[in-house]
Amino acid sequence: MKTMMNKYELKRILLDFFFPNRCPACNKVIGRMDYICNDCADNFRYCNKEEVLCGGRLISVCRYNSSSEHIVLGAKRNRDGGKISFMAYTLMQKITESFDTLPDVLLPVPIYRTDKMRKGYCHTEKICREITELTGIPTVTAVAKIKKTAQQKSLGREKRLVNLKGCFAVTDENALKDKHVLVIDDVTTTGSTLAEIYHTIEKCDPAAVDFAVFART
Repeated sequence: MKTMMNKYELKRILLDFFFPNRCPACNKVIGRMDYICNDCADNFRYCNKEEVLCGGRLISVCRYNSSSEHIVLGAKRNRDGGKISFMAYTLMQKITESFDTLPDVLLPVPIYRTDKMRKGYCHTEKICREITELTGIPTVTAVAKIKKTAQQKSLGREKRLVNLKGCFAVTDENALKDKHVLVIDDVTTTGSTLAEIYHTIEKCDPAAVDFAVFART
C-alpha cells in the first residue's frame, strides 16, 4: 500500500506543477494533496444511508443536489481532474469504512463506445482507476455497453427498465467469476442501471455483488 500511495502522491505533485489543483466545488486553488477547500468541506453534506439492491449493498457518498451535480457534470463532461479525484477519494473513504474485507475488483459502469470516442475517456473508469491507486483493489473493464440508450433522467421508471434492457454484455467472465465485485457509478436514481449490470454479470457466478455511487438522488 505504501508504494502505491507514494506513486499516487508523485502523480498528484507532477499534475499540480502543470495544472494547479483546484477545489471541485468552488474552483479555488488548493494544496496539491487536498481534495476540497476548507469552506466547501464544511458545507458538503455526506450521506450515511445504506440500501439493498439485487441482494447486495448500495452505498453512496452524498445526495444529488446543486452542489454535487456541479461536481458530477464536471467529471462527466469536462474531464475535470479535480472533480474526478474528489469523487474517487470520497468513494474510497466510503468503501474502506463500509467493508471489513475489501471487494476483490471494481467494475465501472461503462459508457457506449462512440460516447467514449467522442469524449476521449470514460469518467467512471477514471474514477475506478484512481480508487485502485488509493486502495490496490483492481479495476476490471469486464462489461461493455453494446447498445446506445436514451438519457435515463428523461424517462420514467418503467421506460428506464425498457431503455436499458440488453444494453450491457460481459467481455471477460474470468475477471468476475468467484470475485466480490463492487460496481461503481457516478449517480443513481432508481437503481435501474445498476440492476441491469447485476443481471448481466450474475451468470458469471461472482461471489458477491455490491454497489457504490458518488451521488444518490
